[in-house]
Amino acid sequence: MRLVKDATLVCCVFIVLLVIFGSCFRAAPAGTFFGALAGTPVLVHVFNRLVERRKEPDNAARALASQPTEQVVVLRLEKTDRRP
Repeated sequence: MRLVKDATLVCCVFIVLLVIFGSCFRAAPAGTFFGALAGTPVLVHVFNRLVERRKEPDNAARALASQPTEQVVVLRLEKTDRRP
């Protein structure tokens, strides 16, 4: 699932770069394509260097997290109108 998510995000970055190079910089179609093609791995690399990776929990923590937890809700009825 993580691989699909990462691939989808890379495709989205590529499309965003296509739009930016095509409309903002008004590059030729070939320049737009190759610019987005070259810029996508650079942006992914910079992002991976700047953002700290999440640490994957071990199997014991996953097992505990998947178990349902009990919740206790206490309801107290009070009068909203406290006139004498």
